[in-house]
Amino acid sequence: MNSSTAPAPQRLSRQMLMKVLLLGILIVSVATITCYVFVYMNSKTRTLSYLRLYMLERRLQESQAFIDASDRLAFFRDEYIKLYLSDIHFTDADFWRVYFVDKDGATRMKEEFFHERFDPQLGKVWGMSSFIGNNQPVDSMDFRRRLLLANILVNRYGPAWRSVGVLHASFPENALTIFSPADPWGLMARPDLPMNELGTIRATLQAVNPERKPVWTGLYYDETAGKWTITFELPVDHEGRHLINPSLDVPLEAIMHRLESNHPEGAYNFIVSKDGYLIAHPGELNNALKKKGQLSMDKLDNPDIVRMFHTIAGTPGARDQDVSIIEDVQGDNYLLVTPLVGPDWWFVTVYPKALISREANKTSQLVLLLGLSLFILYYLAVYFVVARHVKMPLRRLQRAVSLVAQGQYETVLHSPQLLPLEQQNEIGQFADMFLGMCKDVREVQSNLQHIVERRTKELEAAVAKLQALSLLDGLTGIHNRRSFDRDIATVFEEAKQGVESFFLMLLDVDNFKHYNDMYGHTAGDDVLRKVAEALAISIRKEDRVYRYGGEEFAILFNITDTAMAKDFCTRIVSAVQDLGITHDGSPHGVVTISAGLVEYDASFATATSMINAADTSLYDAKARGKNQVCISCHP
Repeated sequence: MNSSTAPAPQRLSRQMLMKVLLLGILIVSVATITCYVFVYMNSKTRTLSYLRLYMLERRLQESQAFIDASDRLAFFRDEYIKLYLSDIHFTDADFWRVYFVDKDGATRMKEEFFHERFDPQLGKVWGMSSFIGNNQPVDSMDFRRRLLLANILVNRYGPAWRSVGVLHASFPENALTIFSPADPWGLMARPDLPMNELGTIRATLQAVNPERKPVWTGLYYDETAGKWTITFELPVDHEGRHLINPSLDVPLEAIMHRLESNHPEGAYNFIVSKDGYLIAHPGELNNALKKKGQLSMDKLDNPDIVRMFHTIAGTPGARDQDVSIIEDVQGDNYLLVTPLVGPDWWFVTVYPKALISREANKTSQLVLLLGLSLFILYYLAVYFVVARHVKMPLRRLQRAVSLVAQGQYETVLHSPQLLPLEQQNEIGQFADMFLGMCKDVREVQSNLQHIVERRTKELEAAVAKLQALSLLDGLTGIHNRRSFDRDIATVFEEAKQGVESFFLMLLDVDNFKHYNDMYGHTAGDDVLRKVAEALAISIRKEDRVYRYGGEEFAILFNITDTAMAKDFCTRIVSAVQDLGITHDGSPHGVVTISAGLVEYDASFATATSMINAADTSLYDAKARGKNQVCISCHP
């Protein structure tokens, strides 16, 4: 008895102080975590905003080479079309003054056009060479004219565009003209080289590229020149005819250099194609890329790169947005992704999340130290107040609570001095509320039984309503299979006991699958509703119709006269036909039904055997041409 009364307030005081201690620790922890989250989110917002601007600048910077190449080839295309539609004419002598046929049958530009000289048609000429494979005749004057026109433009713009790339023009007829001061490619090419069957020139042919899209080759490393290069070709058609493909070999050495040197501190960049090839990467992979040009993700022995690519490829919007910020959860990184203009490449910056959390960690440590210092002072003050002003009032309150716990509401209500009501603080307010609670509990307790009885009745009514709804078919509104199974079991048992016999009719909508295929499932649902309505109208009140399943229905007739039952069935079949629902897939031209009728007989062991007999009669009706009823001959 003593252990349950006297020590209790002391224990409660210690518990309160312990809770204050735990609460203080919690508050300091929450403050620290909140500060960390705030600083982290602020740092994250600032960092990601900076990285977004960084990516936009990189996108513009790295796309410029592709944009310049695209603009120049568009200009070349327009100039070529103008020349092609002009009245410029060339003779055979003009063509053979520039070209010759070598011993292997290939047609090549004469070497003198590679060396600096003045030509009456081309003006100042240098670095020019041209090649036509020995599988391509040059008899066509149109083909010769297109070649000579291309020579004019390549010679005119090739030197001026050297900062953008090496200019050349290819033809669907396996020919190419190039400005390349480094070497006379046209004189060195293999005579049987099938350019229009391989690589990028094939990709410009109308049969291969019916959309007439510009063609970007895969990136490759020119070991001789020590440069990364990509080729851009622009198919040029006129009135549906493929004329020429102006092309630029665009050097990307500046992009590759910036990839390794220009990146946020602690981050790194790489470039990947949208179809799953690693294009550029700093570090060890760079040597492998120089050998192969690009590495397929399927064969790449770097799980981090493969994972990040699949993360980017699986993110909606990454292909279209200017900058996408994607979380690499497994690698604990942010992936900054921007599509480059031109080839289908993504420029990716990998930014570790740890860089963002570094600042938040330092700030949180300072907040934790200050918070703990303040909490120690706060805890000492709380201990003094609790020891002096809480201990005794709580003892009286404990006694009153114990009485209420024992159900002695009346004792507390008639002896309010048991509570510390004189306290002018939260304890006194709590005691007053506790007294009011005792009054409310007494009143609520008296009304609770009435509320429970009323709610019980409402619940029983709701359950009955739900049970009734569960027996109806949602589409047709008639009784469903569950209702049928229940009812036939009941009437079968009653008939078996000699109470009353009955008939079962199973019917099926003829050619219903063809109807759905021809008119759609919505129209099929409408047919089922109309058939169900016709069946419900055609039966008596004491009979019942059910949707048995799909397009099958069932009717239970509470009659004993076979002729009457057959008459009912015949009228029902006619009623559905008379609906006049057009059905071009039916030999009758309209929606019809077939039915099987069976009368209860004591020889049926179960209701299922009776259903099977009706189902057999139904299929007999189907076999006899449908739109009729067959009566079971079961003994």
